[in-house]
Amino acid sequence: MLFHEMNYVYEVYRQGSFTKAAQALFISQPSLSQMVQKAEARIGSPIFDRSTSPISLTETGRAYIRAVFQIMDVEANFNQYLNDTEHCLTGILTLGGTTFFTSYVLPPLVSAFSDLYPNVDIRLHEAHTSMLKRELQEGALDLVVDNIIFNPDVYKCHVYQSEQVLLAVPKHFPVNNVLGDYRFTAKELSDLEKKKKLRPVSLKHFSETPFLLLREGNDTRTRADKLFAQSSVKPLIKLQLDQQLAAYNLAAYGLGAAFISDTLILNAPPEERLYFYNIASDVVKRDICFFHKANRIPTAPVQAFLDMLDRQ
Repeated sequence: MLFHEMNYVYEVYRQGSFTKAAQALFISQPSLSQMVQKAEARIGSPIFDRSTSPISLTETGRAYIRAVFQIMDVEANFNQYLNDTEHCLTGILTLGGTTFFTSYVLPPLVSAFSDLYPNVDIRLHEAHTSMLKRELQEGALDLVVDNIIFNPDVYKCHVYQSEQVLLAVPKHFPVNNVLGDYRFTAKELSDLEKKKKLRPVSLKHFSETPFLLLREGNDTRTRADKLFAQSSVKPLIKLQLDQQLAAYNLAAYGLGAAFISDTLILNAPPEERLYFYNIASDVVKRDICFFHKANRIPTAPVQAFLDMLDRQ
């Protein structure tokens, strides 16, 4: 694989278009097409299937791009070896997360890290999990924080803390009147001793309750569907949303019950318009992790950030 060819092929893969790739590379489209054709002729097989829109990779093309990722990792590791020093921590730390994590989990951690290492340039990036995974794979991000499971063959998980998904129910809903021994408030949740004594309740009690659920594909939604299946409850879905924070706020305004992580409940201002319930199932438990590529040596700033998490 020739390095100058690799850059052209990789950009076409990234953009999904020869036209867009040529614009990004500041060359003409015919020149780009000619370069890719030379690469295909050299390896004796097409890299792209030009009959699809957008263009897609052939089987050889997928192997080619996997090799590109490996070369990029080797280059990044060597550059980091040249740039890192043992005791002088400088450089860039790029952290990624969804809206929830960049709003509630990362700010205190970034603040503490900045106090310890003021010469590190910290950059935050907010996006959906699918985009965060892609940018982590491509090396644009050093660490991504999330509560879903990333492929352990590709990403290494550094557990930050465990969390629990609770059911938030507007206080005026009638179901609360018969569940006085199980319900608790946000302020009560912050009391660790009381939290240990939270009595689990069956989801069957909420079979007539309207729900605000996240869209399919979201981890919280996947867990909610499992809880409904375990309880043989067909939920009355009033709204489907993209963000947990939106579900939390809409639940507070009385539109329906929502599954909310205790991480959000404990970090947001105490919400007095809701009762919370501990649903009887192990499905509600999960870990918040910081992920980095398994085959890439952590940079000095990344390792320092992970070490700081271990000390907390």
